[in-house]
Formats: sequence, C-alpha cells, structure tokens
Amino acid sequence: MSRKRNLKLLKGQKINEKWTDLESQDGLTTKQKLEKLVKSNLRRTQNQKTTNPVEKEVPNPQETYLVKEYCYPLRDEYRGVRLDDWHLVLPYSVSVLASESELNELDPKKFLYFDTETTGLAGGTGTIPFMLGFGFIDEPVFRVKIFILSDLSKEDEFLDAVDEFLASHDFDATVTFNGKTFDFPLMETRYILQRKRFPLLKKPHLDFLFPARTLWKHTYESRKLSYLGDILLGISRDDDIDPAQIPMLYFDYLRTNSLERLEKVFEHNALDLLGLSTLLLLAAQYIQNPSNVRDEGEILGVAMLYEKAGSLERAKEIYEQAKKNAVRKEVLTGIARRLSTLKKKERLYDEALELWKILLDAEDSSVYRELSIHFEHREKNYIKALEIVETGLQENSLTDARRADLEKRLQRLQNKIKKIVED
Repeated sequence: MSRKRNLKLLKGQKINEKWTDLESQDGLTTKQKLEKLVKSNLRRTQNQKTTNPVEKEVPNPQETYLVKEYCYPLRDEYRGVRLDDWHLVLPYSVSVLASESELNELDPKKFLYFDTETTGLAGGTGTIPFMLGFGFIDEPVFRVKIFILSDLSKEDEFLDAVDEFLASHDFDATVTFNGKTFDFPLMETRYILQRKRFPLLKKPHLDFLFPARTLWKHTYESRKLSYLGDILLGISRDDDIDPAQIPMLYFDYLRTNSLERLEKVFEHNALDLLGLSTLLLLAAQYIQNPSNVRDEGEILGVAMLYEKAGSLERAKEIYEQAKKNAVRKEVLTGIARRLSTLKKKERLYDEALELWKILLDAEDSSVYRELSIHFEHREKNYIKALEIVETGLQENSLTDARRADLEKRLQRLQNKIKKIVED
C-alpha cells in the first residue's frame, strides 16, 4: 500500500476517533460537535508543517555516528511568530531575558540552540548523550542538525565530528533549556573523559528555562518546553514520544541496527529546538514591546525580568501600568509585592504603604512584617503595629520562619507598650 494511501487511512482513523469522543460528551448539540471536529482537524493541518519539515539524512562512511537534518522555513508562522522576524528585535531584549549585558552586543540570528537526548537523567559518568541536536538559522531555513552515536566504543570520533561542525560555524552564543544544570555539565564530563574541552564553554550561554519560568509563572500551569511550544505557538505534540522511553529505544537501535526505532526521537529533538528558538523570539518581542503580551500574568513576568536585569525604572513603569489593569488576585498581589519592595528601597514609604494595604486585603502573609516595621519604627504607632502582628499570627498560611519572626515582634511590642503605660 502506498505511503499516500496509508496517510489517508490514518487521517480518517483519527477523525473517527475524535468523533467517537465527541459523541460521548453530554450537553453538546450535533452542530457544536461538528464545529469542534472541524476545529480539531484544522489545527492539525495548520501544525503539519512543524511535524513534516524537509528532512535529510547525511551519509557517514565511518558508521560510528549518523547525522540527521531537518529544515523549517523561516517564513512559517507559529501563532503569528515567524523566525525571519529576528531582524526586527533589538539585541538588548535578549540581554534583558538573560540578565547578561554581554548578549547586548551579539546577533540573535547567530545563536546556536542545543539539546541532548541521553541514556538516563541521573547525570554523571554513567549517562551518555547519544544524540546531540543543534538548531540554527541558515537562510532561508531554521536548520536542525542531529548527531547520533552509533557505536558506544567510538565516542571520541563522535565528538570529533561535533567539534568539526562547531568549528565550521561562527556562532555568537548558545541557547538551551535547562542546559546549565544538565546538558552542559554532562557534555563537559564526556569531553573530559576524552581528554578534551567542550567547545561551547567558550561561548556566552543563555539557559532559557529561567526567564521562561519568570515570564510565564503567573499565566500557565506548566513551564515545560513542550507545553509552552504547544499552547503558545501551536507546535503540536499529539503523537510525541514519552521522554522516559527514549533510552530504551536507543538501546533497541543499538541491538537491532534499525534506525526506524529512533524516528520519533529525532522528531522530538528537532521540535524541541524549533520550539526553543521560536519561544525565545516571542519572549524577546514581549520585552521589546510589552503591549504584545497576551495575558496580564505575562506583563508581570516582563516587569520582573526587567527588574532582574537591573532596569529598575523600566520595571517600575511596567508594574505601575500593570497594576491599573490587573484583574486576577494572584497577579495583583505579585505586582504589589515587587513594586512595594522597589518603593521601599527608594524610601517612598507612603507609596509603599498603599501597596502593602493591597497585600493586606489579599491576606498575603509576606506583608505583616513590613507593616509592623512601618508602624513601629516610622510612625511610632505601637498599638497599630501590635494589631498587625496579632492579625498575622492568626493566619494559617504562615511559614515557620515568619511565625517565629512575628512572635518575637509581638513580645517586643507588648513590652514597649507596657513600659509606656507604666511611665
């Protein structure tokens, strides 16, 4: 049966499965079910370019490693984000994301995106990165080049091939997702065992995991790369492989020499790199123009990134604007907490007090200490300070450290008030 025929049958099977699922849902009219079916199929069609890129296998006569390539046109859109829009983004936006001023002088179009697939997640000398994926802009495409170790006894030749590839390109910096704590230490260990030095250690390194957590903490339930790529960019992972299965599939490949067993792993790695590069662009667009953000929680995240980068005036400006429009309690308290800290550092205590009152109304346990200090030391209103402390001690959400601090303040305030009364 032809590949085209197989694809048609598979598509029909998925539509039937979706319809069966919709039929089981109560409260939907036939029209609503049909609309959902069409929408689901349309989404799959729109995302097809992300799962069916131009693909090429690069021959290797040594057979100690293989190279697989995927190419994604820069003009392709992922929920309105196009990789050929990097020329519209100023480098300072990336430096704000990374809190690294050295990135301000670099060209984001010359970044290298790096990800590994390994024989385990424990790290250390027993974990081998058998698949190394590199993504980079190579006009007019985003090219993903994947190196696969085919013979565990030939890791030195495998790494030599990687070194040759890296030496042939003039990349300005490396971008990873959790690379600082996993990929880079693992690669450094493998290179040390081969009496070599990992070349990417010489380059500036942006681990996008940390700015992603800040930017989307107050908006999405997860900050996993695959989740963010799906919900923000529409890079679908409906048939993605479970990462826990990857080591087993690699050992199956070594045993059977059937590269077909790794096909989904290739696609998983390539989509991770495509998603990482496109998410970085989206985040940089948010930094450059906060009006582009899609959710009030993202506005809070943008302001926090500016604050972390030391751009305090810009951070305060965004916090103030966000405070006017915030609807969700979590977002408003987050804004009030960060902005009050900045106001306090500037000794703008009256403005900070208004923000602490917002936190008090929201029953934010972090505010009792600040208010008690303010009324005790700045306004010398010991009775008010005592009331704040007593209110705070009634909160069940207090941490042990905060409770202990308030109990000490309670004792001191009671002693002060007693002494004033006695005098």
